[in-house]
Amino acid sequence: MKSFKIYLVGESDSGKSSILSVLQNKPFNYNIAQTIGVDYCRYKRKQFIFEIYDTSGLAQFQQSTVNSMKNANLIILCFDISSKEAFQHIEKWLNIIQKSTKVIPIVLVGNKIDKSLQKKNEQIKGLIQNYILHYTSALNPKSVKDMFTNIFQDIINSDENLNKTLIRPQKQDQKENKWFCFC
Repeated sequence: MKSFKIYLVGESDSGKSSILSVLQNKPFNYNIAQTIGVDYCRYKRKQFIFEIYDTSGLAQFQQSTVNSMKNANLIILCFDISSKEAFQHIEKWLNIIQKSTKVIPIVLVGNKIDKSLQKKNEQIKGLIQNYILHYTSALNPKSVKDMFTNIFQDIINSDENLNKTLIRPQKQDQKENKWFCFC
């Protein structure tokens, strides 16, 4: 089985822990504790083990978050869609990710769609146009699970497509003809 590490990052109170909790079939908790360091869960699907890490958004744990996400295969940047500071939070975390990691795919998750949405922000639209974006609410377990199902399936499909195009070692009879198989 292949292991695939997904890190949830973003500001404190963006709903990362609630999303992970709901994904684990736990009831929504309005009084969920702040993440100290990193929380973790695993899911098996097809030939993959998805390891999902919920990182702290608290400033005093930022270096720990930065160090841990260097091992990521995918980063999910969560933000509170109802926050007036959403643009600044997205921009801050994108800068942290880009300065701290190798090239890693990033998916944006606008959380808390159950709350009143702030006036649509043109800055956010411009900033997020280059990323996959999902909207969800931890109050709606189906929306969280559907989001992760889509993300997991995209990863599985990407892996299957990659495996179809990998250069495979030449067999003995191919070596004599000096050609590679891309099938």
